[in-house]
Amino acid sequence: MSVKLTYVAYTQESLTNQIKTGDSREAAAKAAVESAGGTFIGFYGLMGQKHNVMLISDMEQTDYMSVIAKVMMGGACKDIKTVHCYTGDQVTTAMAKATGSAIDYKPAG
Repeated sequence: MSVKLTYVAYTQESLTNQIKTGDSREAAAKAAVESAGGTFIGFYGLMGQKHNVMLISDMEQTDYMSVIAKVMMGGACKDIKTVHCYTGDQVTTAMAKATGSAIDYKPAG
């Protein structure tokens, strides 16, 4: 599993409906993540950004992709941006693999 920051921009119609009903969408986001087998870490509204909320989750990639596809099919979001996060231990592991002989790659020239 890996931690992801997901930035969501809602359509104007969705924002209008959320304001009228007082629905923050946090409960829906949590239910979607957990039903796909992920861990819900946090949900924050954003000001001064092109996106309206940020969701933090820990999920397998294919589970994450299925949630994003389901959300996009709903039509209430006009843009979703994902930032994949990693730990210091993951960097150490990747750099050891990159500097070793496990990766078969030769640069051009």
